[in-house]
Amino acid sequence: MIAPGPAIARLAAIRMVGFSLAAGVSCTSPDDGGDRAIARAYDHLLLWSDLRQVVPLEMNAADSAELAQRFVQGWLRQQVLLHLAESNLNAEGADLEGQLEDYRRSLVIFNYEQALVDQKLDTAITDAEIVQYYEAHKANFELKDDLIRARWFNVNEPDKRVLRKMEERFLGGKGEQMRELEIWLAQLGVSITDRSGTWIPSADLRAEVPMNDTEAREMIARNGKRVFKATQAAWFVEILEHRDRNSESPVDLVRQDIRSILLNQRKLELIEGIRESAFQQALEHAEVEQMVH
Repeated sequence: MIAPGPAIARLAAIRMVGFSLAAGVSCTSPDDGGDRAIARAYDHLLLWSDLRQVVPLEMNAADSAELAQRFVQGWLRQQVLLHLAESNLNAEGADLEGQLEDYRRSLVIFNYEQALVDQKLDTAITDAEIVQYYEAHKANFELKDDLIRARWFNVNEPDKRVLRKMEERFLGGKGEQMRELEIWLAQLGVSITDRSGTWIPSADLRAEVPMNDTEAREMIARNGKRVFKATQAAWFVEILEHRDRNSESPVDLVRQDIRSILLNQRKLELIEGIRESAFQQALEHAEVEQMVH
């Protein structure tokens, strides 16, 4: 290993130089003496033009000096570490230049292909395509939890007769009775938790309604309505639909996942088509050829 002592000494030696130049950068221009060096690290120079790129012309002198000083110090510290790393690369890191060139090529190709994808990719996914994919891959969308669609509310009412009337209307199930009950609840300031339009884990319901495991399983398995009572309170629950764990997930629940899958497939197909088309055109125009067979 190379000892850091000489590197730190060089850093200290040019620190004051960097600071003094930074303090005056806001009032200096390239015409005032050319693109001069403002810091040095080993065989590398930091030029005035490099600093000007990060210090806005409209910035006041104090802020300009502070920003310039931070940039110069950051550059110096980076050069010290880079010098130490390059000087002490082991045999496994000797091919760093080759790795960097591979990365550069990959990055150029990626940016080019991404630009073409942004221009050409059709992002419209129809419901029919989603359903078709779902039907062909149901096994990939197995539920990990029990799911339900449900509505419920809680009433704290000491009068048992009032609770009984509410229960009769709720369990009666007729449209007019439910409307009367909902008006009644609104007057009492009782809100209804409505999850009828979306699927939720059954645990969300059990977190709010005091029922044991047996009651929960029976309630969920048969759907329908039930009232759970505890002292002066009562929970009114209606299970509209349920799906057991390990069964197929509802398509609505995985719609966005399927859309992402289809878009990614479409993107990969587009990229492969772009690559193959470019290669075939290059062959046709004799721009590339295999010299040895």
